[in-house]
Amino acid sequence: MKLRQYVVGRWLLLLLLAAWLSGCATSSSPLAEVVSAVAAERLGSGNASKLPAQPNPAYRYLRVEVAGRAAALLVLGYVDAHPQGEIEVWYSAKGEVIKTQSGRIIATAGLETDWRAVRFGSPLPTWVDAATQGGVYQRSRDQMPGYRFGIADQLELHPWGGLPPIVLTATLPIEQARRYHWFREATISSSAQRLPPAWYAWGVHRGQPAVVYSQQCLSVDFCLKLQRWPVQEESS
Repeated sequence: MKLRQYVVGRWLLLLLLAAWLSGCATSSSPLAEVVSAVAAERLGSGNASKLPAQPNPAYRYLRVEVAGRAAALLVLGYVDAHPQGEIEVWYSAKGEVIKTQSGRIIATAGLETDWRAVRFGSPLPTWVDAATQGGVYQRSRDQMPGYRFGIADQLELHPWGGLPPIVLTATLPIEQARRYHWFREATISSSAQRLPPAWYAWGVHRGQPAVVYSQQCLSVDFCLKLQRWPVQEESS
């Protein structure tokens, strides 16, 4: 009985997280199917060597890696339409949630450092436009723990020729990375401590142009490597 209560409680928490971050979903798999997918991939969680190279193709996945920790595989739960780019909500088997918009992290739950909400002061340049002219824009974010509300960042995005000067995840072959279009997003100024630059790789996944890989920091010492999984195709 205690085991059953524990399992039910764990998935109830995931359902609550889904309700909190998903908002009004416009296109998605039923939540029950998403939770089942998370449970199914749970056996594949762990270090990078144990992640399934070809997971269930009925779902979309995001491989997430934090330095010094086991990689995790998140499953896409919802996709919401938005004027500034689709919003994707990803769930892990342990209950973590990452919400991305056009590849950028805009909300998280269950991580060591969480961004509860992100707001942009003006429309962001599309990745296609940024490839030629870059852009400067404002971001406001709410961060936990400590609930630091309204941290203001001024960001500059510009294209980067060739491979970026960063350590890529071992699951991204160098030759594959060379074929992507890379972007560097740096903090010009901030009301808090400046974060390390974010890096984005624009390519093709499942036949659609998308940010296929990125490295983003939620705090100075908490950075994530995000990779659409499995690796497919090359550049757009």
